[in-house]
Amino acid sequence: MRKAARQDLVYSKPTMCLHCHLIVEMTHDRDADPVKGAWTCPRCSHVYPFLHWKIRKQTQRNKAPVAA
Repeated sequence: MRKAARQDLVYSKPTMCLHCHLIVEMTHDRDADPVKGAWTCPRCSHVYPFLHWKIRKQTQRNKAPVAA
């Protein structure tokens, strides 16, 4: 039986938690601060700050291929 979605939470796409290694829908409060907010794993309560993921994406996207 699936739990009803709470209106005060935002759910992510199914994502693997790097701490408990399970595929889960991470959550955060609907009014979370973009700078200090974070996704939380519902199984192990591990916290993933928003800024951590933004910085990681920017560094991967801005890398130029090395010419041989």
